[in-house]
Amino acid sequence: MISRVWSRRWLSKVSHVTTPIFYPNAKPHLGHLYSSLLCDVFHRWQVLEGKESLFTTGTDEHGLKIQIASEKNGFASPREFVDKLYNDFIELDRVSNVKFTRFIRTTDPDHVANVAKLWRLCYERGFIYQGEHKGWYSVSDETFYPESKVVKSPTDNNKYINTESNNEVVYHAENNYFFKLSAFKERLIKYIRDNPSFIYPATKRDQVLRELEGESNLQDLSVSRPSSRLKWGIEVPGDPSQRIYVWFDALCNYVTSIGGIDSLVTGETPQTNLKYLGYHPKVSSRQWWQNTTHVIGKDIIRFHTIYWPAFLMAADLPLPRNVVVHSHWLSKGVKMSKSLGNVVDPLLMIDYYGADAMRWFLLENSQLEDDGDFQENKLHNTRELLVSKWGNLVNRCCGAKFNLHRAVSIFASNDSLISAFEDEPALKKAEEQLLNELAAVPSSMNDQISTFQTRLALRNVWSIIDQSNTFMQEAKPWAKSGTQQDAVIYLCMEASRILSILCQPIIPTLATRLLNRIDVSPERRTLAYAKVGADDFYGHHANDKGRELPLQRKVQRES
Repeated sequence: MISRVWSRRWLSKVSHVTTPIFYPNAKPHLGHLYSSLLCDVFHRWQVLEGKESLFTTGTDEHGLKIQIASEKNGFASPREFVDKLYNDFIELDRVSNVKFTRFIRTTDPDHVANVAKLWRLCYERGFIYQGEHKGWYSVSDETFYPESKVVKSPTDNNKYINTESNNEVVYHAENNYFFKLSAFKERLIKYIRDNPSFIYPATKRDQVLRELEGESNLQDLSVSRPSSRLKWGIEVPGDPSQRIYVWFDALCNYVTSIGGIDSLVTGETPQTNLKYLGYHPKVSSRQWWQNTTHVIGKDIIRFHTIYWPAFLMAADLPLPRNVVVHSHWLSKGVKMSKSLGNVVDPLLMIDYYGADAMRWFLLENSQLEDDGDFQENKLHNTRELLVSKWGNLVNRCCGAKFNLHRAVSIFASNDSLISAFEDEPALKKAEEQLLNELAAVPSSMNDQISTFQTRLALRNVWSIIDQSNTFMQEAKPWAKSGTQQDAVIYLCMEASRILSILCQPIIPTLATRLLNRIDVSPERRTLAYAKVGADDFYGHHANDKGRELPLQRKVQRES
């Protein structure tokens, strides 16, 4: 059940949604695509509703992992390495039809400047200090772990791992700058309790609260690394011997993307950012930030729900609206790994099955709280169902025996549809049920997509498609004539038209093809037209011979 607090969030006419900015030390994987799709669908839905919306994503390009990976792969510099991988992420967004507002890189000049500003604000307020750090450090995670979260590796007695990510850690001592995370424990607990929608879903909020309340005290956080060890990062302001910790750097991107720290302080958006925000001249950076939703994977929840809020509190800056946490993707029930040879290449899957099939599959076979399970045969079946159920419904109604435009002319904005089957009680009942479902679906899909429950929205869509196919099969329009034949065709095509409008954020290419197939004008593809009888002017050439099919069958790929 959606909380009242959460539901009020959607009353705003402004929306800003972000993916985590992805760490490009390797090619993008299925998890990157999934995070991007959740944001893309959410953003597209806000636009469909007529809201002002931004969608930002990007790459986190600094840090020791990047430095090491660039050397290992034979690149002359980390910059050359991240430039190549940046293009891989851009390509994944392109082929999957992810339409972001800004793709931010932590090497962008405006971002580098904003990280320095955030640092100075925290430092000037006494929340950053120098000291010696001794502890267990993970190169893979680029963070220190407390003794309580370090155990011997079960496969190698000479190595130690942390219990959160299971990555190797080594004991290390160095002089660093520290952030006074210990000063924010009670303040964080109070904020999360007072703002129950800040972390969503509720199970993740409870998890964070248990972690905060279970620790006797938050350990201060090392937020710099010696330049002698970390050469690829943002320099600490006033101290070239240190580089800023990658997470302090990366998290600041969210503020950079909507105008920067100065814009939150002054309330004015800098002119330099108008190339990203200028087409929303009436929305200030503060308004964007007040309505910002971070979408992240469960493995980085601590960074976004403890570290990031604490940095902002220390700088006396407002917090984003909320953090939405999703689970991971497995391959046939097993965690993906190169050693097992079960890593799914999203680019390969999209190239074969198409972006829309991939989008639908990932969104239908996942939910925030449980790990998804990728199985290629299910992806193939998803595509086939879109052909056999939805595509076939449209193709049958657009057959040469029928006249969709005539049916639209008769029944659009006309109450006579309800009386077409007065003499056939079973058909009349089925018709009324379908009409009720179509009347309710825009509101229910809004609730589901706006709260990242897209799986439920797609189940809604399948239910109506199934009802429409069943209605057509039982009504047998090919055996009828006149008004009754037109009534069947009209109602089934109204179902397809409305669902195609509503599914534009989910399957943008296929939805466009379906709407094109029945001659729906581009200006009539908004939510205002997503109700029975709202469009009285489509279907002119729908029944012409030789029209292109919206989607065709695909032979299963040999894996």
